[in-house]
Amino acid sequence: MAREQLGICAEANLHASYLLLNALDGQEKLLRYKLPLISQLLDRLSEHFSEAMLTGIVAIGSNFWSSLYPNARPAMLDAFPYLAVDEFNLSPVPIDLLIVVRADRLDVITIACQQILQLFQGLVEVQEQLQGFRYLDGRNFTGFIDTPFNPANRIKRQVALVDVAQQPIFSGGSYVYFQHLSFDQAAWHRLSQAEQEEIMGYDKVSGKALANIQQLPCSHLATIQNLNAAATVLIQSMPFYQLQRQGVIQLNFAATSEALKLRLHQRLGLSENAKGPDLLLNYHRVELSAAFFAPSISFLEQSAKD
Repeated sequence: MAREQLGICAEANLHASYLLLNALDGQEKLLRYKLPLISQLLDRLSEHFSEAMLTGIVAIGSNFWSSLYPNARPAMLDAFPYLAVDEFNLSPVPIDLLIVVRADRLDVITIACQQILQLFQGLVEVQEQLQGFRYLDGRNFTGFIDTPFNPANRIKRQVALVDVAQQPIFSGGSYVYFQHLSFDQAAWHRLSQAEQEEIMGYDKVSGKALANIQQLPCSHLATIQNLNAAATVLIQSMPFYQLQRQGVIQLNFAATSEALKLRLHQRLGLSENAKGPDLLLNYHRVELSAAFFAPSISFLEQSAKD
């Protein structure tokens, strides 16, 4: 049975680092050998710092997959869609590798990232390093609970992980959309709480959905509730803060690439049953979008041996 990467379905942490890496030319063989070593590195640190709840994710960019693993490719693994939407620029960027390290101790994450970058020295260049953190017990900069209607418990695995009956080689893996979004906090705070709740579709304090008569057809929650089961995704997101900007780093995981595309189309108001774009997007600007596949640890280890 394939061993999935524990960071995909793990519970939320206090901190996270996101490493966006591009491979140097001709280093595919060494990268295949070293990628499974990341899970070993994280396991070793997790045992040493057991209270830190350290987990991680290794994902390979859709554009880079065939260069790294030319003999097998996940079904329908495509680049992040380029969609012509007047109001929104999705800023799709080809990134070769995404490495996420999460823990309840920032110092442990720092140690892990240092060792990972040392492991890949001379093989990759760092495109971006982003830092996320848990804010107000799981809220984001809107002040609302983040993803209160996310799949939970066993449903997480069904939604996020490839089923062995569908793709035996890639079972336990997950399709991933990564987005880095900045947030216009000043404009948001000019709204009343009632206006904010209409945009979100749920109560600011409790996270409970508003009554149907209060729901706007394009509220953030409505764009989720209007999806069918085939478009359900698992969302991991964390706020980030810098002096000049703040926002959210979001990872969407799904057992099929189609689910990610359906979710994106719904949020942008492009699907058949959509009433318009998610109103929350009016307060965000997409800095970067990219598509990845996070294979199982078993696949990474077997590919290194091959």
